[in-house]
Amino acid sequence: MSSFSLWAAAAVALTVGLGSTAYLWSYRRHRTEVATGIAGLAKMRWREFARLIVEALRERGFEAESVEESLARGTQAELRLVRAGKPWLLSCKLGDGDYKVPAATVAELADAVRFHGAAGGLLVTTGRFDANSERVADGLDLYSGESLWELVEPQLPASTRHEIIAAAQKRSIQTIVGAWGAAIALALIAGFAVPALLPAPAPATDSAPRGDEAAANDSSKDQTGDGTAAAPAATPPATAPVPAPHAAAPVPSASSGDADADRAEVIRTVGALSGTERAAWSTASNLLIYRHTDAQKPDVDAICQVLERYPELRSSRVQLQPPPGSDSRVRFFQCKAY
Repeated sequence: MSSFSLWAAAAVALTVGLGSTAYLWSYRRHRTEVATGIAGLAKMRWREFARLIVEALRERGFEAESVEESLARGTQAELRLVRAGKPWLLSCKLGDGDYKVPAATVAELADAVRFHGAAGGLLVTTGRFDANSERVADGLDLYSGESLWELVEPQLPASTRHEIIAAAQKRSIQTIVGAWGAAIALALIAGFAVPALLPAPAPATDSAPRGDEAAANDSSKDQTGDGTAAAPAATPPATAPVPAPHAAAPVPSASSGDADADRAEVIRTVGALSGTERAAWSTASNLLIYRHTDAQKPDVDAICQVLERYPELRSSRVQLQPPPGSDSRVRFFQCKAY
């Protein structure tokens, strides 16, 4: 290996090794601490986890109303909190790293906040939210991953925090050692490969033909073997390019490809229509709508216009619930048959 190759290998090893160390220790180590801590929270019982969240929220001005009574209703119940004299709703969802809270669950809590007249809501999970949750989280604060860890870390015992930090540091050191090994291997490859890739100097050769030979070659190109002039090669006729057909424009659709997210968007949009109190999916294909006023044809048309934007939901059955005190009956219809 030449001196240039040694310097190139050393430069590659130092660049890759130091860059990997800086990234893994200053940035990735914190993410490892968060992941380790969240994994520990996911192993807690639901009641213990809910109490920990309530205690952590006290530091942010929240007070719980009858925590034990709320906890007794089970893991699907919303805990009632108060901040600055206004009610809030809290929902806690436990699950491992693969657990994903669907957008429909987020939309249900947002509907419950509006239905109970709460100032806002909080949804906390040890899993993660799907890509459409932010879109339907109207009036909600979502906690997962790093935001959840920042909320609960001050409430954990010092011994627990030290164990998590030590475990994250150990994993980071192991990863850094592996990164340096990869850097050295890459440096050796670069040290041997760089010289091989450098172009070798071309040897000087006198291959140019002398003047009389060049003239003879030129004259032989213009004549055939019997001394007659060579006919020029026929040029094939150019073929006009055939224009490609234009693709048909796609039919506009609001569907996201995620049925749960589409249903959540439908109840959100229908719930905002004039005369509608709230909307919910009683089944996967039955949209239940509670009305402030009796539905007229323009109201039904507006509901169908929302459903028509979602091909997989446009054939759903709609159940119109009349307002309290109304003489009207419950009405069922399908937009495609309306």
